[in-house]
Amino acid sequence: MVERINTTAAMVAHMAPSRSTTPDQLARLIDVHLGELREELPNWTLAPSPVAGRGVFATRDIAAGELIFRERALVVGPTARKGSQLNTCVCCHRLLGAKQFLCPHRCTLPVCGECADSEAHHNECAHFQRWQPKDLSEECKELSPTGEPVDVVNPLSLRILTAVRVFYLSKEQRALVDAMQANAERGYRQEIIKAAQCFRKFPTTDKPFMDQLFRVVGVLNTNAFEAPCRVDGHESLLRGLFPLTAIMNHECTPNASHYFENGRLAVVRAARDIPKGGEITTTYTKILWSNLTRGIFLKMTKYFVCNCDRCNDNSENGTYLSALFCREQGCKGLVIPVQTKTLQPDWRCLSCENVFPHAKMARYQDFALNTINNRINTCSVRDMIHFINELCPRFCPPSNYVLIEAKLNVIWRMTRIGAEEYTPEELAHKDRYREEILAILHKLGAGECTLKKLINEEIQ
Repeated sequence: MVERINTTAAMVAHMAPSRSTTPDQLARLIDVHLGELREELPNWTLAPSPVAGRGVFATRDIAAGELIFRERALVVGPTARKGSQLNTCVCCHRLLGAKQFLCPHRCTLPVCGECADSEAHHNECAHFQRWQPKDLSEECKELSPTGEPVDVVNPLSLRILTAVRVFYLSKEQRALVDAMQANAERGYRQEIIKAAQCFRKFPTTDKPFMDQLFRVVGVLNTNAFEAPCRVDGHESLLRGLFPLTAIMNHECTPNASHYFENGRLAVVRAARDIPKGGEITTTYTKILWSNLTRGIFLKMTKYFVCNCDRCNDNSENGTYLSALFCREQGCKGLVIPVQTKTLQPDWRCLSCENVFPHAKMARYQDFALNTINNRINTCSVRDMIHFINELCPRFCPPSNYVLIEAKLNVIWRMTRIGAEEYTPEELAHKDRYREEILAILHKLGAGECTLKKLINEEIQ
């Protein structure tokens, strides 16, 4: 039975903040959170990390491919990302109809008829009603061919739903949320302010509530994962908080990898052999991104600069994921960043040894990125194969991470459920792309990583 919380003041009192959590207390909270998923003798433990704060460490030798832990999400909600289908039930995640998919109780959340009156939806529905969401349906009458109101979801109010759900967790679950790191980024407060503008009576003047909400949004933006969920053939991305998975520190080529089962269960396995006492690491970025791309992402979203071996090797174990073509007339060489500890390095050609300023090469990389991404978003699989094979070699080296992403896109589209039939030649191109990417993962030392398993269709 879900505890019913009827006022904003009750929400704040229910949170009962306790941020001076000791390591032993954190370990106990994690054990309670894992419940029956906790192994009797786990092969991991929590301890202070030389990388950052606390981390997860091996209590014995762990073999590549071995299960480290499984963990259910503490809280989940919609990502409300641009381009996602917002007419997806916020409780069961089924795809709803194109019309009349908002909650009948006028909380303006998309919810199916079965979930509308469920205990899982009750508290959030009551609070959204109390805050009086602005109904966009009336405002969008002119968009309807008939002039009648149409159901419209506000992605800003939808995204804040996950944070609101944290207020309804149990006492120990809330204590675990409060023990987690939260980066105090100004953009997070703007996210709340914009969401508040979706309501007529959002409690913006209630300082205890707003402070607690800001803290929760900070925890989610710092620690939450986007996890795919498939229900009745409809796939959506959920925003899930997996505390133990989030405690693992980052490494650009980590010794562990994680994947999600239907958006609510995280599975972490060793990608390589991990010795007793070794820190178990994951990656906060895409493993095939270039040094510069990963560095910018980590600096902008996680507020740290990685100093791992891969980040200090401008060839990235000979994969040349950053490489661009030389701009010197008559030279066909590869140009890579010279320095590794700056986000604006000089670039040097491996053939003619000319040096180019970062600004020039950044424009070239942006051109490649935009050109390829535009094709990914608009082309059929057949057109993408032609584009990759015939046009990309004119402006982008085959090792460049953007072109690798395009090849991955073709693989995903050709292997997804319900994919169309392809010719033997097209399937051969897909197999070649797969072998090329697997070779890059091998050079990086990625081991039995999640991407390798996905490419080989060992997991979905």
